[in-house]
Amino acid sequence: MQRVAELVGTPEGDAAVLEALAPQPVTRLSRRIATGTGADRQVMIRSLAEQLVSEANAILGPSDDRLDLVDETLPTELAFRVTHRGRAARVSTTFEDGTAYGRLVGDGIASEEPVELEDVDALPDLLIRLLVESGVTHRVP
Repeated sequence: MQRVAELVGTPEGDAAVLEALAPQPVTRLSRRIATGTGADRQVMIRSLAEQLVSEANAILGPSDDRLDLVDETLPTELAFRVTHRGRAARVSTTFEDGTAYGRLVGDGIASEEPVELEDVDALPDLLIRLLVESGVTHRVP
């Protein structure tokens, strides 16, 4: 993730650059969809999350706090959390009565209605936003 490298190389007080690097992830109101479609969507987002977390951790360096990806398996829900320095974002899909219902909750996600990521392309913004809000270490040359 090149944006992680840009983020850690940006001075901490440079709010304009940090905001440009870390826009709010694009979300949509959660809605019920077919079970298979919901399961496929969750698996795609989770797979990409694993790849992006690994890439980000490689860039962060050995002395920095790491992003952690934690899976949660519940009887009617697939979910994972990405955490960094005590802040977290949780992406889940609940299965009930033949439908799936996606949900995004976490630090920095402000919505009165339940929301989910618009698509997998919104995931990098979510991870970068999590790093910014949790105070990633900046290493300016």
